[in-house]
Amino acid sequence: MNAVQLVRRTAAAHASVPLALAVLVVLVSLAATAAPRLLGDVGDRQVSHEVARAGPLDRDVVAVVPGRWPRLPAPADDAPGAAGLPADAVAVHGGNLAFLERVRAEQPEPLRSVLGDPHLTVETGAVRIAAVPGGAVGSPEVTLKVDPLLGEHVELVAGEWPGAPTVVQPFDDLTDEQYRDLTVEEVAERRARADAATGAFEVALAEAAAEALEWPVGTERAVPGTGVPLRLTGTFRPRDPDASFWAHNPHSASAHVVDDLNLGTSAVASAYLSPAWDGTFPVGFPVGTVSTRAWFPVAPDAVAGDQVDTVLAQTRGLVAADVPWGEGTGATLAPSTGLPDVLEQVRAQQRTTATVLAIVAAGPVGVVVAVFWLGARLVASRRRAALGLVASRGGAAGQLRAALALEGLVLGLPAAAVGALLAVRLVPGGPLAPADLVVPVLVGLVPAAALAAAPLPGGLLERRADVGRSRGRGRLLAECAVLALTVVGVALLARRDPAAGTSAGVDPLVAAVPLLLALSACVLVLRVYPWPLRAVERVLRRRRDLPLFLGAARAVREPAGGLVPAAALVVGVGVAVFSAVLTSTLAHAVESTAWRSLGADIRISGPLVGPDLVERVAAADGVAGVARMADAGRVHLTGAGDAQRVALVAVDALAMQEVQSAAVGVTPVPITLTRDDDGRLPVLAGAAVGVAPGQDGLRLALGGGVEVAVVGVADAVGGARVDAGAVVVDAASLEELTGTELRPRVLLVDVADGADPEVVLERVRAAAPGARVESLASATATYLDAPMTAGTAQALRVAVGLSAVLVVVALVLTQMLAAPRRAGVLAVLRALGLARRGSRHVVAWELAPLALAALVAGAVLGVAVPAVVLGALDVAVLTGGPTPPRPVLDPLVLGGVVAGLLAVTAAAVAVSTSISSRADVAARLRLGEDG
Repeated sequence: MNAVQLVRRTAAAHASVPLALAVLVVLVSLAATAAPRLLGDVGDRQVSHEVARAGPLDRDVVAVVPGRWPRLPAPADDAPGAAGLPADAVAVHGGNLAFLERVRAEQPEPLRSVLGDPHLTVETGAVRIAAVPGGAVGSPEVTLKVDPLLGEHVELVAGEWPGAPTVVQPFDDLTDEQYRDLTVEEVAERRARADAATGAFEVALAEAAAEALEWPVGTERAVPGTGVPLRLTGTFRPRDPDASFWAHNPHSASAHVVDDLNLGTSAVASAYLSPAWDGTFPVGFPVGTVSTRAWFPVAPDAVAGDQVDTVLAQTRGLVAADVPWGEGTGATLAPSTGLPDVLEQVRAQQRTTATVLAIVAAGPVGVVVAVFWLGARLVASRRRAALGLVASRGGAAGQLRAALALEGLVLGLPAAAVGALLAVRLVPGGPLAPADLVVPVLVGLVPAAALAAAPLPGGLLERRADVGRSRGRGRLLAECAVLALTVVGVALLARRDPAAGTSAGVDPLVAAVPLLLALSACVLVLRVYPWPLRAVERVLRRRRDLPLFLGAARAVREPAGGLVPAAALVVGVGVAVFSAVLTSTLAHAVESTAWRSLGADIRISGPLVGPDLVERVAAADGVAGVARMADAGRVHLTGAGDAQRVALVAVDALAMQEVQSAAVGVTPVPITLTRDDDGRLPVLAGAAVGVAPGQDGLRLALGGGVEVAVVGVADAVGGARVDAGAVVVDAASLEELTGTELRPRVLLVDVADGADPEVVLERVRAAAPGARVESLASATATYLDAPMTAGTAQALRVAVGLSAVLVVVALVLTQMLAAPRRAGVLAVLRALGLARRGSRHVVAWELAPLALAALVAGAVLGVAVPAVVLGALDVAVLTGGPTPPRPVLDPLVLGGVVAGLLAVTAAAVAVSTSISSRADVAARLRLGEDG
């Protein structure tokens, strides 16, 4: 029989375990191939999410030339940037657009593709126009703008586009000496004739802006101080009101109307001149200044997840250098953008997410390796008779290992290929690159390596595992080294700044410490758990109950599986508990961030919160309570060192107590704010103010000044949205002591228990039309639904389930591995008259102590790892909080996970015990005689 036939015949016997290993290879290869594709997709979506959330004014590359309109000569007909413009507009703006296009073309990739087509506008200062007699707007203003690309973003709905004005200058035909000789009457006469020859400046307005300014198409509005009016020739409507174009053109899609109780109603809108206008104004026209604004739009999906570092460096290089606008203009293009800050945030999120996922993935990977090792040992155990026969007849160990390795290759490589192909079909992404096949190939080689390294029998004689075992100092030194490295790693992490770490990718120290903690836990379990077992064995030795004593003795002398199953159990349980703790921590931190921002279930802001609005909102069905909040501006605080300006926030303290009764991560407003303190004003001070409770001599510069009493210090007050350098007072106490008239513009709303928050939100919006209404649920979803936060939470949930499955597999393989020896012991005991119930006790004692010890150690490990890691890992970039959150031990979540793992372990032990206790006594005794 040659080697191939031997492998075939050997593999055909006891094929269930090799097939199970092949299935495991398929699953692991699928996961290993799919994970990078999923992470790449999550990374791309996270960049798009953050860039979109930043808004156009922060992400786009913008350059403003204040007080100037640099003009470059018209370019050639085929010059980039000027295509599609009318001929008269090309003569005015084509040179500048071509210049901006050249600036973009000079950028390296991928930044060149990230920058969109350049835009250019020229804008004057605000120009006052005559109000409509008896109209709603008493102070109308317009800013005159020119945009050669306006037609791409709007559609004309009434009238026609403005024509280019022809400005007649009254003194161009005079020398300086002749001008000085003019009388006042002659100057006025010349200006009047020039204004009449110039005619009205034609403009176009947005339809909504014209309606707000009460300006019909075809009518004129006088400009005070000049004889040249403005004529509205047409109105337009945005093609896409949500396009980023309108963020760079405020007051263009609609007018900005301000209703002031003292000054009346004012409105300002952007009026567009013809793009062929050459920038000339009539003499005396009150335009103020003219500025030029150029920008390159950046689409939210323009930056891929793997381009963050490159685009970040290239963008910084772009904004660091000023580019001369052109010869003779005297202007420079000085780009600025908030995109680097956004990409820095994304890079921090990528670093944190990669590190968390590395921690989470390391556990299942370790358990999978342990499962492969147990499976390989089980295969070798099932092949023991055949391998022992070959060895007794002169077969070399190398030949035996080569045969097992060949069997592993036949099983592993095709299974790994199947897993990789399934991942490509199931997970969207590009085609597999050669580098993507490295991990599946390594996974396919694992069975071969495990089988080749499995212990081989020296012959047909079976030996006891607890006899002749080496207890050299090598294991002790290795264990001491692991414990020492763990202590060093934890000490280094304790000194680590959470904001520090690698510039990108996985933080090696943060990822390594949990692994060291897991190894240390395994060392302690294997070293500690035999001690109580020996004590139990000594107690049971004096009893007449043989099964219990025998089970305890076997658990001490020949524990099932040894180090590998213990490590698999500890790591599996540790990953599950760690994932549960981190999931609770992320959810709690996100909720805390939302509470800090909103301060209640619903936050209303914008209009003055008068008694009528409070009454309408409070009367809405499902509203349990409301509390007003007013920003009283910044005032001087004296007595705490140098005088400092602090933000003063006034609240309804009693109402705030009820509204924020269920707040998460928010310092409650103390009820003592409402108490009279001998004429002193009680305040809750922000941490940055630098005062302490009970500190004397503090005064606020309100009216004639008022002495304050600090009753507490808080990091932030929910819903206030001011920095920590603030003081919070009770509104009624402030008005009584200082006579300050408050104008609250924030109303916090508490949703009643049992009410549907979404339904109540719609009712509150109906009660407060025109106000900005935000809900706690939507604010929380903003962070929880972010791709990386959601992906991390999903990965943690998968880790919990996967760990439970792997724990079961490790237990089953461990029981199967010890089955032959266990069956022999039970056969002898059953032959001597031991009842089946006693057999179950023997089997249960074999694995239960180790499983229980591993569960306890794993649970402690799962709680310890977050406590160590979160102090050095900036998880706040995923939750939006100002500081890294502390671990949150949710009793329900943690108890559910531990109880589930305990139930799974107990079920696996019980089933294995029941099956093992039913072994065929006669068959096993015959097998023992043959051996």
